[in-house]
Amino acid sequence: MRRFVPALAMVLLLSPCLPAGEPAAASSAPSGMFLPSESGALLWRQTLATVSEDWPIVRTLEPDFQSLPPREGMIESAWVEPKSDRPAPGALPLAQAWPPRRQRVVVRVVPAANGAWIDAIVETQSIAESHATAGPGRIELAGGWPSESVGGDSTNITTTLAARMAPSTDPIYSLPPPESDGMFASRQNEPPWAHSQYPRLSRVGHKVLQDYRNFYSCESLVCVTAAFGAGAVMANTGFDTTMQNAWQQSVAPTSVGTFFSDCKPIGEGRYALSIFGAAAVTGLLLEGRPSGDIIGEWGSRSLRMFAVGAPPVYVLQLATGGSRPSENSSVGSGWKFFQDDNGVSGHAFVGAIPFLAAAEMVENPWAKGGLYVCSTFVGFSRMTTDSHYPSQVFLGWYLAWASSMAVNRTEIHYSGMEVSVVPLPIADMGGMAVEMKW
Repeated sequence: MRRFVPALAMVLLLSPCLPAGEPAAASSAPSGMFLPSESGALLWRQTLATVSEDWPIVRTLEPDFQSLPPREGMIESAWVEPKSDRPAPGALPLAQAWPPRRQRVVVRVVPAANGAWIDAIVETQSIAESHATAGPGRIELAGGWPSESVGGDSTNITTTLAARMAPSTDPIYSLPPPESDGMFASRQNEPPWAHSQYPRLSRVGHKVLQDYRNFYSCESLVCVTAAFGAGAVMANTGFDTTMQNAWQQSVAPTSVGTFFSDCKPIGEGRYALSIFGAAAVTGLLLEGRPSGDIIGEWGSRSLRMFAVGAPPVYVLQLATGGSRPSENSSVGSGWKFFQDDNGVSGHAFVGAIPFLAAAEMVENPWAKGGLYVCSTFVGFSRMTTDSHYPSQVFLGWYLAWASSMAVNRTEIHYSGMEVSVVPLPIADMGGMAVEMKW
């Protein structure tokens, strides 16, 4: 099953738009910035008023927020002489910077949902070169906002413009493209079975191998060891016997106990494995169809959970040497290593698999929680029929859960998830933007 999550941040770069007949810019385009607004027309008027405070406007193209696709707007100022090139009062003309230059600002307003993207550049041109016989002067792009209000500050003009328009709002900056420097990215390439002669068989082999790696990872083994220790405490104290007697007296004789007893066939391996296998084959036959993919993934997950969890279940059944409540009530559930083979409930393990596999495939928290509850029913049936102690049921269920976590990590590993982390400036502070896709 594929799961799609909206990106936490979108990548959008806006290139400057030069009027017809102007020479091309010599540098790359700066990034744009998103400003939220309920009224696009109001945002346009605000942008126009802000730019006109420092620049004489000569041409505007009003954006159309209603058309499909929306039409972007543009504000173009007249060429002016930068303040840094103007002589100080009383200074001689030779004190003026040479060669003389002129500048103008070009602002683009690109309509978007609930706001607009703003992109601004300052073009600087040498007046001497513009009158040379070789042709017009070269245009350079600068990020400063040369005006009295900022005193020739060299900060990005788009940032300055947005800060003046919406000082109390944190604008949304566009992220750099994936190939830009400074991006930290983890991208899943094509799967290892892509070029195999038998891709389906290779896919199964790679996934099962990864399942085992996940199950026997250090993190997983620490949790299994902790669960094993909890089961040891339950089995070798009076907890098991007390809980089992209470269950037999208060639950087993009731309709709830009858319901649990009827759930026992779900944990029968000969039935469960046949159903899992049929579901996996159905997924292969109907691959590419939504229903077939869902059934096939459930069957595949269930079979792999059994393949990963069955060996430790069998080993722990023998190693603990636990007995059934009905076999030796005087000894209880105390472990007698390698003396018996009931220390872990196999029915609880198999009966939990189909529900835990389905729980990892759904997103709805209520459905997920309901499936987790259902995964315990077969284990309770073994307590109801006096076939296993609570510690034995707990260990069987936990090994099924640990197997489901291993399989789920494998699915994430091969799902093509991409995570990108980039620096993100917000107003006068710094931050980080995270983009995830799978």
